[in-house]
Amino acid sequence: MIEFMDPKYDTAFKKLFGAENLKNVTIAFLNAILEYKGDACIESIRFLNNERQGLEMGAKKTILDVHCTDKKGRQFIIEMQNAYEASFDSRLFLYAAKTYAEQFKEGAQYTKLKPVIVLAITKGFTVFPKKKSYKSIHVMLDKDSYEHDFKGLTLALVELPKFNKTEKELKTNEDKWLFLLKEINHCHEVPAALRKAEFAEACQALNKMTWSAQEVAIYEKNMLKEQAIEATQEELDAAIKKAEKALTEGMAQGMAEGMAQGMAQGMAQGMAQGMAQGMAEGKTQAMQELAKKLLAEGMSVERVATLTGLSVEEIKWLCYCIERV
Repeated sequence: MIEFMDPKYDTAFKKLFGAENLKNVTIAFLNAILEYKGDACIESIRFLNNERQGLEMGAKKTILDVHCTDKKGRQFIIEMQNAYEASFDSRLFLYAAKTYAEQFKEGAQYTKLKPVIVLAITKGFTVFPKKKSYKSIHVMLDKDSYEHDFKGLTLALVELPKFNKTEKELKTNEDKWLFLLKEINHCHEVPAALRKAEFAEACQALNKMTWSAQEVAIYEKNMLKEQAIEATQEELDAAIKKAEKALTEGMAQGMAEGMAQGMAQGMAQGMAQGMAQGMAEGKTQAMQELAKKLLAEGMSVERVATLTGLSVEEIKWLCYCIERV
């Protein structure tokens, strides 16, 4: 029985798609997911430094999962995202734009700029919930003619939660790669559909028996860190649903209290004030409950503030309260 490492976690992902001895695996994966055929196919790649400095002095550095270029000069960024991030789409666009701009040095020619392609995979959440397809490729098109005139940036996104094909349903190479990413860690032998070519090499690379004790220790340590901050779409939806329920109940309670207060005082002003106060308190309480849930799942203070509308100071106070419990 074989135990496979989970390629959705950082250490295994980089070992699979960022290793010098497995370049052919990375090439096959990119060609399949990006739908490259004929002259567009990637034939060879060279891995690049995955640490990107900000465009301005002192700006925050960016660490990419895998960054490579092919013989045509095209640059490819491959990212795996496990934890939910509200602005993930914006971050991908920034990665692409920053990498594209970094090509231009003093005295360079604009004609020498090469395309940048970002391929991102999400594990436990969806970026575009309304889209039915698990994969979307975004390019710049003419609004009227839909011609692809500006070819500098391409963003490709794979949302693994939407990919639900079984081994028997695998037909294309893309199907097989996505099945491998999502399900190989649940398998105890190499699936029949993955026993040839680069798929077999990928499975071998993820076989725990081929890893050193040190590599396994690093993988497990990093996996635990990533799991600590993971938030699946289902968990977030449940938290938001709970908050909405609390908000509704708070509004109802506020209306009832406002009506009682207004009737007791015989004044419309008392009713309005009571209703407004109850609704405000109900909303605040609901957002505080949601904030506590997200903080417990490891989200940053700034991200929780953005999601709930509470101030950073309020979130920090909730953190203090949680730590005191």
